[in-house]
Amino acid sequence: MEPTTSLAQAQTSATDQIHEAAAAVFPGGFTLEALPPQPLNCTDGSDKPTGRVQLGVGFWVNGIQAAQNGAYFDALKAWWASHGWALDADNRPGDLFMNARRDGYLMSLQGNVNQRLAIGNTTPCVWRNGTPTANL
Repeated sequence: MEPTTSLAQAQTSATDQIHEAAAAVFPGGFTLEALPPQPLNCTDGSDKPTGRVQLGVGFWVNGIQAAQNGAYFDALKAWWASHGWALDADNRPGDLFMNARRDGYLMSLQGNVNQRLAIGNTTPCVWRNGTPTANL
């Protein structure tokens, strides 16, 4: 039961990673519209809660051209490769979805049926306050 970063620190890191990636991939003038955070309880191999939590943070990407979605996916895939992220899935062209992992974080880019893109990042499993004893 080793200490971890706190959930708040992990959320900040996940958000910062999204902003860094988005700034490298999307053209000037884009904005990110925050989606509600998605907290999840972490479980062990037998599906029992561990006391740790993870958080999914996400944003709609506004001010971009849907006709360029393929280029945005390609640019993010290249950015991930040059920044130490390991591609986990690229479901194109059948599904506008891909994700990659780095240091326990899982970043994704996906498009909905209207071709609107969302970029997200899920934190690793962490103790809410950073230490196991703080969660008792």
